[in-house]
Amino acid sequence: MPYNVGMSHPEIIIPFALPPAEHAKDLVKLLASECGADGLATLLARNYSLQRHRYDDFSAQLPHEMWLAKNYHHNYLKAQCNKLSLHLSDGYWFVVQPVNLHIASNHLVLTDYRQLALSEKDTRDLFEKARTLCQEIGLQLVFGDTVHWFLRADSWSDLITTSPDAACGHNIEIWSPTGKQALAWRKLQNEIQMEWFIHPIQEQRQQRGEKIVNGLWLWSGTLLKQSEHAESNNTIRDYSGVNDIIHTPGSTVLDQLSSAALASDWGTWIQIMIELERDWFKPLCAALKTHQLKQIRLILSNSNTLLDAQIRSNSLRKFWHSTNFNHLVI
Repeated sequence: MPYNVGMSHPEIIIPFALPPAEHAKDLVKLLASECGADGLATLLARNYSLQRHRYDDFSAQLPHEMWLAKNYHHNYLKAQCNKLSLHLSDGYWFVVQPVNLHIASNHLVLTDYRQLALSEKDTRDLFEKARTLCQEIGLQLVFGDTVHWFLRADSWSDLITTSPDAACGHNIEIWSPTGKQALAWRKLQNEIQMEWFIHPIQEQRQQRGEKIVNGLWLWSGTLLKQSEHAESNNTIRDYSGVNDIIHTPGSTVLDQLSSAALASDWGTWIQIMIELERDWFKPLCAALKTHQLKQIRLILSNSNTLLDAQIRSNSLRKFWHSTNFNHLVI
């Protein structure tokens, strides 16, 4: 069931906090030497409940995305609309994100959209080209922010799509939308790509050493109804730190690790984990020890595994459980 924000049992969801199996032992050893055992190591080792769930490598969503959908009925499109205070008309909408597609041997691979670092000007110029082409075939494209646009396509409700983070680094042919209207989407995408290919922004980006924007990723198809607009579907909050959770209990997603993990930049991943240890794990551990929090739940994941750890203030008394990061090793 969705989390009851009236309870002082916050949930912290951290995508890619689990290192991949092939690097786990080395990364955990380095993490232990850098962080010690006052925060995450203690929380994991002295849990009162710990479950590990394995997911299919070819799932259309990442483990944490599926967990949010199941436990919060979390819908990415609605959540972004809430964050942007954007009200869309009744109809079937998709999230559309400008992306970079790069060539690998004999196929195209999706790059993490976060690496584009798009400016408002670049995005607006590219958006207007795409919007015009959408209008020509009776589709509505709405600007959200530099990485989130929204496409209304009522007749495309059969499309089965994949989240960009699940598809990142993979052959896009395997992960592209499927369904009766997939050909219509590919045709529109190709027309937009051709317009963008000759746009002066691309050369300017290359001169600045930036990745070109040569593709769009369509996903998170959702039927929106006016009656639902007043209801907040997003029960996940944005907290600046542990003190916010202590005073206003709720749940949050800390997404700082995703970009580094998707790029296999494990040096940066370690540095961010050190920052999370300082800013979140140690303060959470301290809040449990001083009974400012009675219980917390940590949801840690990678591309195919999710670790669900629950820790109570009294479970920290299990001094016979040595503190370590062993649970991070799959």
